[in-house]
Amino acid sequence: MLGLTALLMACGPAGSAPPPTQPTGTALRLPTGAAQSGDRWFVELAGDPAALNAQGVGAQQATFRAQAAASGTQYREIASYRTLFNGFAVQATPAELGRLSRLPGVTGVYPVRPIPPPRAPVALKSQALRPDVLSALGMTGVDVAQSQLGLSGRGVRVGIIDTGLDLGHPAFRGRVVVGYDFVGDSYDASRPGSVPVPDSSPDDCQGNGTGVAGILGGHDPAGGFLGTAPGVSLGIYKVFGCQGSTDSATLLTAMERAQADGMQVLNISLGVPFQWPQYPTARAASRLVKAGMVVSAAAGDSGETGPYSVGAPALGENVLAVASVDNTRLELGNFSLTPGGAVVGYRPVSGAPRPPAGLTLAVGKLPGSTPSTDNDGCSIDGLNPYAPGSLNGQAALVRLGNCPAREKILNVQNAGARAAVLYNNQPGLASVNAQPVNPFDDAAIDIPAVSVPAGDGATIDAGMAAGVRLTFNAAPQTFDNPSGGSVSPFSAVGAAPNLALKPDLAAPGGWVRTATPLRTETSGYAVLSGTGLAAPQVAGIAALLLEAQPGLTAADLSARLMNNAALRPAQEGGAPAPVQRQGAGLVNVLAAHRNPVTATPARLGLGASQTFGPRSKVMVLRNSGPQAQTFRATHVPAQALDSAGGALSPVGQAARLSINGHSADGAGVTVSVPAGGEAEVNVLITPPSRPAQGQYGGYVVLTSPTGQAMVIPYGGFVGHYQALTVLGDVSFDGGRTFKNFPALYDPKTFEYYPEGLTPPAPPAYTLEDVQVRDDSGQLVTVLDAPQLLVHFGHQARRLTLELLDAGGHSLGTVFEQNYVGRSATAVYTDPNSDTFGFVGWDGTLEGGRPAPAGTYQLRLNVLKALGNPSVAADTETYLSQKFTVVR
Repeated sequence: MLGLTALLMACGPAGSAPPPTQPTGTALRLPTGAAQSGDRWFVELAGDPAALNAQGVGAQQATFRAQAAASGTQYREIASYRTLFNGFAVQATPAELGRLSRLPGVTGVYPVRPIPPPRAPVALKSQALRPDVLSALGMTGVDVAQSQLGLSGRGVRVGIIDTGLDLGHPAFRGRVVVGYDFVGDSYDASRPGSVPVPDSSPDDCQGNGTGVAGILGGHDPAGGFLGTAPGVSLGIYKVFGCQGSTDSATLLTAMERAQADGMQVLNISLGVPFQWPQYPTARAASRLVKAGMVVSAAAGDSGETGPYSVGAPALGENVLAVASVDNTRLELGNFSLTPGGAVVGYRPVSGAPRPPAGLTLAVGKLPGSTPSTDNDGCSIDGLNPYAPGSLNGQAALVRLGNCPAREKILNVQNAGARAAVLYNNQPGLASVNAQPVNPFDDAAIDIPAVSVPAGDGATIDAGMAAGVRLTFNAAPQTFDNPSGGSVSPFSAVGAAPNLALKPDLAAPGGWVRTATPLRTETSGYAVLSGTGLAAPQVAGIAALLLEAQPGLTAADLSARLMNNAALRPAQEGGAPAPVQRQGAGLVNVLAAHRNPVTATPARLGLGASQTFGPRSKVMVLRNSGPQAQTFRATHVPAQALDSAGGALSPVGQAARLSINGHSADGAGVTVSVPAGGEAEVNVLITPPSRPAQGQYGGYVVLTSPTGQAMVIPYGGFVGHYQALTVLGDVSFDGGRTFKNFPALYDPKTFEYYPEGLTPPAPPAYTLEDVQVRDDSGQLVTVLDAPQLLVHFGHQARRLTLELLDAGGHSLGTVFEQNYVGRSATAVYTDPNSDTFGFVGWDGTLEGGRPAPAGTYQLRLNVLKALGNPSVAADTETYLSQKFTVVR
């Protein structure tokens, strides 16, 4: 499927009244790129592969192949899986997929999704080598674990699934014990016709894998570089070519190989956002943990798309989904101010040129603007607020907020500015993107643009009366990061769609120094950002603990890491950041190593408040030490999240919590755990009534007289979870207007009929392969059969497609899909937008009989996440326009 993704302009639930009028009109044409529906799918067979022997799995798969051949179904097998998933990855059209899904023994189909390479390195390479950037190791206690405890992860086998490793890099000599390239250098999953060419050498030609390995276990004394666990033995599994994407089918193949190679810890810094814990790679990761492997997976970099954005495999049960926090120190480009000589660090704005060194400019601004102006630089009724020529030859100082940064930069550019300095309207240093989001926006940004913190913007504003000037400097400098220790804005937001608590914990992933391939940077090092860089720190810390305590199980180790994490405050201070952003908090290896007490479960998922109301949970504290331990248990509410993922103060929106029958909202409750024994803690959590359709959370914090602190996060949904709308509308013009989706689609004409539009005559389909030319003139073969275009504003538990006859009577279900992921956005900009998906009919009835000529409709039923199929309001329904089958 092309996409399954975000929460704007939705259709009504099942049973809602149709529009009072049905407009008549012609179909709309879908952009050709958008018409390229995904054709790769996982097909799951009955039976847990962990409970079946190899012979049983092989027999099931042979039966499936025989049945598919006998039915005449056309598909291509891409991969088969035997240990972590019972089934296949196949290539099939949406219509043929319907036939496969109805074969005996098939329990589910899931889209194979492309996986782009993780976040690119920031533009600080050979210069970004100052020791302060190594502060990430100090944030997690790794520096002390290495220097005072002598831990290095020696003897622990750690696998990395990524872009490979620069095998000639000095930080990894003699460290790789096993490796494999699953795709070859030329492979790109996003390029049609690209075919994997595996080989035995996982040499990295893209870069991210080398960065992940550097953080996890790099060691280069001559270069002054030290990773988290420099003594580990590495297994390197390359799933990317030199450019472009991989996909979830290749990832699953690599996961099975890592298990076969005996990895004790596995790092996966990639994934598919917006999915379910039941997605194949998530379930495969859960099975790895159950078999004894620690799996550390990036939560994902989709935080700016709102809640429920954590990816698979990080969503897997007991998989450590790792969020990112910003490093406390970072290297930045900078400029000097005169008079005074103050130096201000900046981030370059994506989509704008970089400032040249030595450029000196006077600073100007919009008359009357101040550090509290909320619409500084924004157009007013479509008009530029700056007078023509009013900023000639100056650097324009503009406060962020109220309108896109791109709009502000173009306005100052058109007023004559030679540069733009954007200062944040919130705490921290903003990462600003000025790329066009509208396909019709072709305006060029020709002036340099940079982003600075709010306080520096206010300082520059105050100096303008004295004629302040700025000069861009050549060399980067190290600065205290104003958002240091806070959750990175790109870090994905939970919970899981089944309301399981995700992410699990956090590690430094914003602005972290690590290795990079020598072919791309001669120094061999760079500064990068992403949750994919946080995950390897957790994987490395797991290796340190396994070296110190080889008998630790994967479950115990995960609980220790979560129990002993440190809460991250919100950037603006006060309450901790939302549980759904940081999990248990920032990982700390020293606390996890020293604390003899563990608390299980390590997280408390509370579900929806309307469904459950107050929830009672039992935690068990186990003390492996020789002395009794006493704790003061208190309740620490975290920030809440509104329905769009915005953080809110917990004041008036916090749960109430009692422990063993006593309120923990005040002085707390004493809890004792005997030496070598355990104690039960009964927790009662009463959810708040706000924010409506948002999420709440907080922590049970256990503090000992010696200062040892343990945390157990909890979280839940406020209100009726099934009130969230699933089916939504789509914009093709940058969000100005939205088309009513779902829509009936004709693949031979690339035309679609939005919901509510009545065509002058029913579309006709022959149910045969036809050749048509796309917008570029290329001849393509399509099945002339009806399809639906569907935007998913939220994850869905089940999708079923029914065929109706001319009288509206059901002829049965022709397609079903379980655990459907959400779409990334409701605004289509290009084929990678992940805005909607295709649901097709293959032209057959139940039992595989061809549908005779006649008039039909398609009815789409979508059961909401955690919905009850017997409750009508838990299902949303769409009914297509009538169409004809011509034989």
